[in-house]
Amino acid sequence: MKNYFVVLMLFPLCVFAQKKSGVIFSEHPALLIVEDTYKTFCSGDLESYASHFDPDVRIWSIGDTEPHGLKKDLESSKWWTDNFTLKISRDQNVTPDIIQYKGDKKGVWVYDWTRLTAINKTSGDTVKTWFHDEFYVSNDNKITMWLSYYNQNELGAQIQNSFGAHRNGRVYDEHPIINTLNEMVAHFEAGEITELATYFTEDAEFYRLGVDGKLNLEERTATWHASVAKNSVRNLEQSGYPDAIYYSRGEGQWVVQSWWWVNNTNAETGEVTREYLHMSHDFNDDGKVTREVIYMAN
Repeated sequence: MKNYFVVLMLFPLCVFAQKKSGVIFSEHPALLIVEDTYKTFCSGDLESYASHFDPDVRIWSIGDTEPHGLKKDLESSKWWTDNFTLKISRDQNVTPDIIQYKGDKKGVWVYDWTRLTAINKTSGDTVKTWFHDEFYVSNDNKITMWLSYYNQNELGAQIQNSFGAHRNGRVYDEHPIINTLNEMVAHFEAGEITELATYFTEDAEFYRLGVDGKLNLEERTATWHASVAKNSVRNLEQSGYPDAIYYSRGEGQWVVQSWWWVNNTNAETGEVTREYLHMSHDFNDDGKVTREVIYMAN
């Protein structure tokens, strides 16, 4: 009996813990405003589109810390309608919610989930993405606030691709493989060639622009030893900063591009030379260099 008593005592507490804060509608005049906003946007009738908004509407897009206004939205809308044939739809069984919050007598919220399909008018390529939008529609049937959520990176990449601007990777100015490159340079400056060679794969290839053919690791190691013997001081002064580039095409490839001033002091004559060096190093998934390409300009 004691267990039943505890359950009976808890049950009314669970019921009373629920608190109704508003009403959800599946049909409402505010939804008609939102749907006509979609229709006029897709048709390019921006005058009618703009008429659905309060002149002081506040609009947030993904990542925004401050809202923007109707003017900026119309500029963006014009760009879309100039460049794409547009369609906004909902998938099967997806329905919007219209919420009247308790105590709010000024308007309602329309929460919607839609799919944008945009066909590039020049290339014919199709851009597709999901949107979740939250519109506050006043009793005057004007949208006064709009929050929009979507996958910004995915949409941006699709748009670029539709114009033929295909992104093939990303560039980093800070990355562990840049630190690896700096360690390699430090070993060369110190004349630590055995240590330097460990950063390369056994089958690494070495090229010098303007010179036919390639070297293997053993041959390249010999040139490093020769440079150490020839120059008592080897100082590589970084020019700008290296770029770590990830090329995503194919199986993917990490490459570090770097630029240096090479200040060498000849061991016999004491003559100081200054040459400009550009290096490109390909890295594998283990962080080892598989190919080196260098270009030296006097």
